[in-house]
Amino acid sequence: MLNNVPQGINAMARNVIINHPNAYNCEVYRRRVGRTSEDEAGGSPTMGGMMMISSEDEDDIRWELVGLGFALPGETFQPSQMMERRDANNGYADELRFLIEPEEMIGDPGGFEVLNRDVLYLLLGEGEDAPKIAYEIVEVEAVVNVPPFVPRYVVNRRDDLDIIDPSQPEDDEIA
Repeated sequence: MLNNVPQGINAMARNVIINHPNAYNCEVYRRRVGRTSEDEAGGSPTMGGMMMISSEDEDDIRWELVGLGFALPGETFQPSQMMERRDANNGYADELRFLIEPEEMIGDPGGFEVLNRDVLYLLLGEGEDAPKIAYEIVEVEAVVNVPPFVPRYVVNRRDDLDIIDPSQPEDDEIA
């Protein structure tokens, strides 16, 4: 009975995020390791004599589209430092928080769960030529501390993965 509250909050949050005028359309990508579990010599792949710790240590990776969704900034405006000439600000944080909902619910075809280390692309416009700004999900917070939890995602900018002009492919572009 106690989980009726977070289930109701999750259902309401989904409706708000999908229908909110400030929500971004987004794409979620997940890192996949391209190597097999053993190298040509028959042993486990190593790095500096040690085993691989995580997929971040890999040099052979590819990015796969997990699904489409909606992302709503999950925090109010915060004050930020002004530049010396007072003509611009530097932004107020190195990390941001988003509420993210897939287009399809988990369990439905096309539905997915957003995980740590996924890369979130905010689409700035419509169509295939829209610029895409990349953020990496570094943490998942529980907004309500009763299961099933209401998640909020902490993200960091990934400038190296931005796609400003999709008509001009780049060498390290996520495909």
